[in-house]
Amino acid sequence: MRDRTILFFIATYLAQGLIGIAYEPIYYLQKDVLHLGVKESGYFAAAMTLPFLFKPVFGAVSDLFPVGRRRRVPYLIIATLATTAGWAALAGITNYTVLNCVLMLIVVHIGISFVDVLCDGVMVERGKRLKKTGDYQSVQIGTLYLMLIVSGVGGGFLAEHVSYKVIFGITACFPLIILATLWTVDETPVEDAQHTARRFREGMFSLVKNPVFWASSAIILLFSFKPYQGTARFFYQSETLGFQKVLIGGLYSIDGISGVAGAGLYWWLLGKKIPWGSRTITLTTATLVRATVFLGAPLSLLWIGYRSPLTAGIITALFGFVGVAMRLSLMDLVAQACPKHGEATAFAIFMSVFNLAAWSSNTTGAVLYGSLGKTLGPHGAMSALIVLGACCTLLCWPILRYIPNEDRS
Repeated sequence: MRDRTILFFIATYLAQGLIGIAYEPIYYLQKDVLHLGVKESGYFAAAMTLPFLFKPVFGAVSDLFPVGRRRRVPYLIIATLATTAGWAALAGITNYTVLNCVLMLIVVHIGISFVDVLCDGVMVERGKRLKKTGDYQSVQIGTLYLMLIVSGVGGGFLAEHVSYKVIFGITACFPLIILATLWTVDETPVEDAQHTARRFREGMFSLVKNPVFWASSAIILLFSFKPYQGTARFFYQSETLGFQKVLIGGLYSIDGISGVAGAGLYWWLLGKKIPWGSRTITLTTATLVRATVFLGAPLSLLWIGYRSPLTAGIITALFGFVGVAMRLSLMDLVAQACPKHGEATAFAIFMSVFNLAAWSSNTTGAVLYGSLGKTLGPHGAMSALIVLGACCTLLCWPILRYIPNEDRS
């Protein structure tokens, strides 16, 4: 393999994807052991994933305070070991309570989010230099969704047949995969701390002056606000539709299979030239972002048909395929907007917007699903959440004018 850094990207997202075997069991831990309702589960998820909103802080630590003149590898070692320690601590708990579960899961997600930030910093630095940000992100997201195939069915099976202690103990091993590939991270030693800080400030100042930064952030926030996903969908699946644990896990696996294909689709489309009347249009990142926004709202309404195992499988497959390609277009857009000397922080800011959208929409969806369900019923409540998500996507359209488009030739 000519570009050995790809091994590091694969290992990181292999580990992140395999960790997913714990998430379906965590839903059942909340519902069956901690006896949380849909609203309380939404708050639980919001608390445990709170570290994702602080990714820019982790990025700034890495960018500003190198260890031994290295900004990535030393912190990758620390963050990976912290993630493993958090899962191991969960496995060692003898009596699960809301407090001890939340605290340990916060530790886990600090480690996960820090590793993610550091990996993205490597991706942006190297990807911009070699003009391979789209390729790298296709590899990353493709690997993540490939692992969903395993973690989906695996998580459902484990939730059905294995204790939570065993599940968390197995999960604790996965982050260690990352450590085996750190030798592939070709990291140039940075200059002295004062010079590093000055260049960092310059990079951040240029970022906030760039209108693409603000426009991209707004599009990410609105497009990714999908209150019908996450906690609300889990309770809809398990209580209203009566889906069993293995079936729910199988749907995650279908999402993984189609997501891998979606990553391949984006990699194949990027840079393609297609005839359009008397012109030729190059499918650059900006063009694909426009297509994403244009198709996003009407396609999302298809979730209203999510009523049976068959329709659930079809819709999951469709959105795993199309949704990943859409997400990659947004991620590639922001990777290209990141300035030098603050790559990890800048990309982390963008990713924290994704996380803010997921965090707020999951909490909002859980609260509204519980409230609206009392008057509209569960199907009506879910349909209302889907329409709300589609409306947020429509609001992206006027913001596209601020995204540079140099695609036509």
